[in-house]
Amino acid sequence: MTVVSDTSVLRYLVTLGQAELLPRRFGKLLLSPEVADECRHASSPAALRSFIDSAPAWLDIESAPLLAVPGLERLDRGESAAIRLALHRKADLLLIDERIGRSVAASAGLRVSGTLGVLADAAERGWLDFDLHVQRLLAETNFRVSPQVIEAVRGLLQNSATE
Repeated sequence: MTVVSDTSVLRYLVTLGQAELLPRRFGKLLLSPEVADECRHASSPAALRSFIDSAPAWLDIESAPLLAVPGLERLDRGESAAIRLALHRKADLLLIDERIGRSVAASAGLRVSGTLGVLADAAERGWLDFDLHVQRLLAETNFRVSPQVIEAVRGLLQNSATE
């Protein structure tokens, strides 16, 4: 499975101490150099900078060619590069949280998920408590999401548990 990540999902999972969910679920993870640079930026959490500086073997950094994709001009360098890399590698999944980035990626034909999706998938597999980790995500990071989205994801989890 080919999975590309933008900065946000990696940032939040590292902050929660849950980065190992990524290789456990997906095997390898691809990052663009631009995303790696965002992870190393002085404004990034120290845990993320440390993580990327001693990147695990399951994390590969790969450049993507310039591609003309409608909407990329509205995104930051990392989001744009992640989408280009996902398109170039014909990724099975792009991990990205930002609403505009998700919209541009989906319009380009990419399947997308975000931090909540990774946490929900892990909870569905019995690997963690969804509500506990969402509470931590909201309390310990600058992650923003509406209560309605959390409820919708929680509802999907409850529905899958009863099937």
